[in-house]
Amino acid sequence: MAAIISLIFGLIEIAVGLRFIFLLLGASLDSDFVTWIYNVSHPLVAPFGTIFGHTAQVVPGTIPGSYFETASLVALVVYGLVGGLLLRVMTNRSGGSVL
Repeated sequence: MAAIISLIFGLIEIAVGLRFIFLLLGASLDSDFVTWIYNVSHPLVAPFGTIFGHTAQVVPGTIPGSYFETASLVALVVYGLVGGLLLRVMTNRSGGSVL
């Protein structure tokens, strides 16, 4: 079970991390991979979009070049903490190591 949680949260972290990097560097929407990452990561980042008072979120198709998206950074931290906490709870419950 710990391996499944690690895989899920690892994939979330990868998608959101790539989103942050692509937005920061102004990746082209002409790339199907970039568009796919934006589409996959948008629902993961959306809950954190207004934490710092930003009302507009970066939505695929409306990205104005290079953009520093704070919501992506918050999402990376939150998902990392939640995933780590879940693994910690599972480890303590089983009395063994996650690995």
